[in-house]
Amino acid sequence: MAAEQVASADCATVIGGDVIIKGEVIVEKGLRVDGQIEGAVNTKGKVIVGKSGNLKAEVRAGTLNIEGKITGNITVAERVQIEASGHVYGDLTAGKLIVSEGATFVGKVNVGPEAVKEASKETVGAATTRVGNFGIGTGSSKASAAAAV
Repeated sequence: MAAEQVASADCATVIGGDVIIKGEVIVEKGLRVDGQIEGAVNTKGKVIVGKSGNLKAEVRAGTLNIEGKITGNITVAERVQIEASGHVYGDLTAGKLIVSEGATFVGKVNVGPEAVKEASKETVGAATTRVGNFGIGTGSSKASAAAAV
């Protein structure tokens, strides 16, 4: 409980477990999600997806901590941390990535400062330059990396 209170201190907005939002959520500071969001989440601050949190959304944030589930593409300026209880289904672009043992991730990963710069330059219909693609899945001890020019 104390860890939840500390985590919530970083997040000015809390979406409770009994809340379902359909549409775009834009917050200035931070957001903790214990409920459901379908659509998009945008903030320059921190997003925490609690264990009961379920996002079917495109997520853009400053930092992201995932204990629940996200289905959709993720772009984070700084750091993404996927906890052991976390599930991510979609492509991820971030400055740094931490994946705890037991976490589920299915998608492509672009990590590093150059990946974030490229993602911020992208516009609808523009070609994407990949810095690196990493296949990481639960129960898999293999990771492959490929760079495209």
